[in-house]
Amino acid sequence: MIRAASFYLAASLATAILPCPLRAQSAADVQNYFQGKQVQLKIDMPGTQQGVDLRFDRGTPMDWKQYSSRLKKFGVAIPKDGRSTITTISVKKDMIEFQLDGGGFGTFGDDTNTTVTAKPVEKSNYEKQLEQDIANTDDPDRKRDLQRDLDRERDRRQRQDNANQRDAQVASQIKGQQVAQNRMQGGSRFNLRWTGSIPAEDLTPAAVMKLLAPYVDFSEAPQAGPGGPPPSDQPPANSGNSNADAGSPTGQLKRGMQMTDVTNLLGQGRQLSESVSPEGLKTQIFEYLPGDRRVEVTYVDALVVRFSISSR
Repeated sequence: MIRAASFYLAASLATAILPCPLRAQSAADVQNYFQGKQVQLKIDMPGTQQGVDLRFDRGTPMDWKQYSSRLKKFGVAIPKDGRSTITTISVKKDMIEFQLDGGGFGTFGDDTNTTVTAKPVEKSNYEKQLEQDIANTDDPDRKRDLQRDLDRERDRRQRQDNANQRDAQVASQIKGQQVAQNRMQGGSRFNLRWTGSIPAEDLTPAAVMKLLAPYVDFSEAPQAGPGGPPPSDQPPANSGNSNADAGSPTGQLKRGMQMTDVTNLLGQGRQLSESVSPEGLKTQIFEYLPGDRRVEVTYVDALVVRFSISSR
């Protein structure tokens, strides 16, 4: 009886333990098969680490409303028909993260804040002293003179506050453009999700390709080895990278430059549009044609917040 009980206990432990190494091996197989390869997208991919959620415990894996919302909020990082490198496959208990070109902007360490806040100008010692003198004098003429000086000092502080607020709004515009550009360069991902745990039959390269087939083309895109860069037919247009064409006038462009400095660098431009925001910020878009290049620059209050460079 004791021998039989020991046999059943050993059998139960073996049953509980065996699936773990098999599952770990399956996860490694999926990771090793995909990482470093290239694929072609059948849908636009949003520029965020949130990526696209696919829930395979539902009749329709894609939540198209959520997908559309993310595209609208974050823009397109990888366009439909675009080629992309699978940079990471992360297999967790109930999901597989299928990361493309870096996995999406907004992961740990990425600065997604686009708001620059101006610090209020503090009262000067002079203003504090005027307030104290007014409180301590009973002479009406003296009090009136002190009040006039105090009003002037408060007006000066308010003007400085207004100037700082305006500078912060322009800085926010510049930072917003930088974050938008980073989103376009940060890649995206698919999050394959299940309830509870990933079914064993879905944890194979063939099964993953079948699940992603409506959204990813695995057959046509050329394959690259691990770490291989995606091929490119031509260099992309520069959208704010001052390292492009280093040494040339266009290579010296950078965000925050004054309009007059850009004119000195690229020559007289042609204004394409102008608008004024409710806060009073003037936005202007200019076109410049230095040499064989076309440069489009967006200014906010005569400061560069965005530019793009292309051949003509």
